[in-house]
Amino acid sequence: MCLHSIAQIESNSSHFMLKPSAYNIAYAGSRPDIEIIAHYRNQWTALSNRTMSNAAIEFVYPINKINSAIAFNSIYDVIGLQRNLYLNLGYAYQLKIKKAKLGIGISGGIIQTSLLGNLLRAPEGNYEGTFSHNDPIIPLSNANGISPYLTAGLYFSNKNLDIGISLTNALEGKSTVGSPNNEKNIIFRRNIYGFVSYNLKISNKISLQPSLLYRTDLKKMQLDYNLLMKIKNNYFLGLGYRGYNKNSNECVILLLGMKFLKNLQIMYSYDINTGKLFSYQYGSHELTLKYNISRKIKDFTPKIIYNPRFL
Repeated sequence: MCLHSIAQIESNSSHFMLKPSAYNIAYAGSRPDIEIIAHYRNQWTALSNRTMSNAAIEFVYPINKINSAIAFNSIYDVIGLQRNLYLNLGYAYQLKIKKAKLGIGISGGIIQTSLLGNLLRAPEGNYEGTFSHNDPIIPLSNANGISPYLTAGLYFSNKNLDIGISLTNALEGKSTVGSPNNEKNIIFRRNIYGFVSYNLKISNKISLQPSLLYRTDLKKMQLDYNLLMKIKNNYFLGLGYRGYNKNSNECVILLLGMKFLKNLQIMYSYDINTGKLFSYQYGSHELTLKYNISRKIKDFTPKIIYNPRFL
């Protein structure tokens, strides 16, 4: 019987360089365009019909007049028979430093958690006739709970370089699911994210974008590396890797993308597992659609009114 367990809560993303606002609210407003992002990931396909997947919608609205932005983020995360729905609203201020910006942001919301106890099966359970797990820890039906969610971050950007650091689950919220006599606590641990990306121009048609994402809960760490080649800024080919030693070695990532109608970008990736799960599943698929609505930054310098007395 399992009394206590610790596992990954926040999901992976092989497209982290396309949507920094998902893990660092301070990114919002570092670009002048409105951004609408739809994202889906299916992890470890064919391992079972209830493994891991997540879908997300993000919306970033810059308020260029006051060097600010608001951002909304919604994520529906499936971890086996657990469901986590994140609803998050944030604000960021962009401090101009010569030709660069330093974003300072904070966001808050909730995590609504569901545990599908009616689909769980215990070794000592009775599932013929009377439905019973014969285990006081496992809920008999769908159990729900709500936890607070708070994040904060800093994000530096200029023409070619992006550097960010953020803290998620700052409150380490606890979601209590089940009935008063049969409660379960799901704790969402703090995570620190570090992000670096650089745009290196090779020629008039080709540029390279190496990116790195570092994540830790101060006990364990995870590293993602990506190298994306942009051709005419319309076609994208890339290669990535998740892990940093033989114990954390997880996958090699293949990336492919392109732009449509100047404003719509689509990115697909396939993760080839290089760990012990290689023989038991068919890899992970990820798809991201990103739509930018261009907005011209107006010059808000007040008009000069000439005084006829001092012409």
